[in-house]
Amino acid sequence: MVSNVITFPYRLLSSRAFLFWAMGCWILYYVISAIWLKEAFGAFVGGLRENLFMQVPYILFLVSACLNIMRASFDVFRKSRAGLVFWLVLPLGLVLFFTGFFMSTTMRESGQRFVGEGDLFRPPWSSQEYRITDIEPGLKDTLSSSEIYTGIFAHEPKLRVMDNLSQVSEIGAFPPSQLGSTYYHILNFGIAPGVILSDGKKILSQGYMVLRIITPGSSDVFEIAPYPYRFVASMEPETTVQGGQDTVSQFRLKQPRFHVRVFSGEQVIAEGDPDRGIEVDNLKLTFFSPTYWVLLEAVKDPGIAVMHAGVVMLTIGLPMAFIFFVLRRKGAGP
Repeated sequence: MVSNVITFPYRLLSSRAFLFWAMGCWILYYVISAIWLKEAFGAFVGGLRENLFMQVPYILFLVSACLNIMRASFDVFRKSRAGLVFWLVLPLGLVLFFTGFFMSTTMRESGQRFVGEGDLFRPPWSSQEYRITDIEPGLKDTLSSSEIYTGIFAHEPKLRVMDNLSQVSEIGAFPPSQLGSTYYHILNFGIAPGVILSDGKKILSQGYMVLRIITPGSSDVFEIAPYPYRFVASMEPETTVQGGQDTVSQFRLKQPRFHVRVFSGEQVIAEGDPDRGIEVDNLKLTFFSPTYWVLLEAVKDPGIAVMHAGVVMLTIGLPMAFIFFVLRRKGAGP
């Protein structure tokens, strides 16, 4: 009686029937989710990350898959040791991939932060701190309105960081760069003009303003607390040339020219070139040399390496399994 209680879970989980039922239920669940939900995959990942009632069946599915591989491996090994090598790689790759997916879903940590040159950053799960030594925008120097369709970047933006041991690393947009156990990549990028709000010779506010303006003609809104104004900044052309029926504008991308409109409520009360200064009531708004900002994303995901290993094994295992089944069918098997 006691032995049956002990061995029954093993017999159940290691049976083909349980594994096929588990796979069928997961497929059915996902199909129903896809019918009723717009973001079926996102809902599945979110549920697997937070819902214990989804995590337990998934773990039982992984355990069943491992036990079935062990049971089938003994059968293959009895017939051929070489055949075990050819057969085993593919199912192990599948199990590794789904295990990595579960680890990635339940153990993944991430964070985002706006950073600029000279800033220090450290993810909360890491003891390693980095300083941003340089931001390479990758922008073209100039761009005409007739070339906008070609894009504004000469190459992807990159930033260089230095750790506590003065080792320099480079982070780009894609693929993510791995520093220690954390992956980093640039999620967004833009220009931050220096902004001064003054009252006569008294500076009331001074600093860099993060603006989402990197394309010609784009604009963004910012405010300076506690003052009741909204400032709408837009990128303006450096020169405009009339050629026949077409007008061609030339923009400086790395040192752009701005135009600012100042709103009080819904009314425009001032506008002009902020490099020269804009009078706002008894105050003055002035821009100085811009810098660059980066929205940096940090991700700690222990499941990625496991998923990568699974993909590698699947890539190797597919042709090996094909050879195994072909030779086995012909009776000349390994």
